[in-house]
Amino acid sequence: MRWTPHHRPRLGVMVTERNRPLPFADAAFYRRLSVYGAEQGIEVFVFSPNRIDWAQSVVQGYVYDEAGGWQARQFPLPSLIYDRCFFSSKEGYTAYRHHVRKLRARRDIRFLGNGLGGKWEVARMLAKDSALLPYLPETARLHSGAQLKAWLAEKQEAFLKPEGGSQGKGALHVQRTEEAGSERYVAEGRDGRNQPLSRAFPDFLACWQWLRMIIGARPYLLQAYLSLHTAEGIAYDVRSLMQKNGRGLWEMTGVGVRAGKPGSLTSNLHGGGKAEEVSSFLTRQFGEAKAKELLSVITELSLRIPPLLENDHGRLVELGLDFGIDTQGRIWILEINSKPGRTLFAELRDERARADSIANPIRYARFLLH
Repeated sequence: MRWTPHHRPRLGVMVTERNRPLPFADAAFYRRLSVYGAEQGIEVFVFSPNRIDWAQSVVQGYVYDEAGGWQARQFPLPSLIYDRCFFSSKEGYTAYRHHVRKLRARRDIRFLGNGLGGKWEVARMLAKDSALLPYLPETARLHSGAQLKAWLAEKQEAFLKPEGGSQGKGALHVQRTEEAGSERYVAEGRDGRNQPLSRAFPDFLACWQWLRMIIGARPYLLQAYLSLHTAEGIAYDVRSLMQKNGRGLWEMTGVGVRAGKPGSLTSNLHGGGKAEEVSSFLTRQFGEAKAKELLSVITELSLRIPPLLENDHGRLVELGLDFGIDTQGRIWILEINSKPGRTLFAELRDERARADSIANPIRYARFLLH
């Protein structure tokens, strides 16, 4: 299929609107996406769902021009949509959901993929595959202080994380200790703005009251605390990026390690962590033979999970899969993100993975068009 410059199909990148001169984040990513799209005969533009004029079926958006940079223009609603919206408020998500329902109802518009729901929903889908059960940490929805108190009485430690959070924001480690018959509780982690925090309490009630202030009204998960750190105490995880390619098939674009700052509970790069090459990092931790075995299992799991989720959830375009490896060398599936970033490969200077991570959504868009 060939397109003329005036009849190129359009891929609309749907983003969260920001209060800044260029009203969206990740402009460098969308610039590279636009340049590659133009090479492949697809016009890419960036838009917020809040800027749709439903009466006219048009939207205000931004297109990248290599000569003049980003230009504001009005566009017809695109035939393909790449959803890259992120939300920090319930109000923002409610407005987004309203627009997405209307877009999905149109037969002339297709989404490259459907965004996954919260972490609890994803965990339940994964648990349907018995082969994955050994890799899933014990998880429950956090309902009450009594539930957390009973958990800590039995297990001494708990990991709390928001159902809809990202970048390690709001993740908390709670620990119960007992000396000479006296209890003590310690909570540490990151707040909703990704700032580190740490507090100690003489009893559970004081600890729970403080946790309630941090958690607020957000739904949280209660999870087994895992020792996912190096011998030196550095928290880390392994991120693999799975994407649909130009044949509509899943492939592993790249894999790398995210190592946190010393003393940090999480390994997220947004929390000050750094990227590491996976083979050399795991070899330092476990030796060459064990490192190869771990990477082989992570690759197998990465290839198994996307089709499983897609069968249950509907079409997906890409997934960031986060794996933890505990101090005993056991692998755990930590999180799955349907709107993954590309920072890891930029920091690793893995140009092949970085280029493919940007090109694959365009390649898959061409596949859908054909």
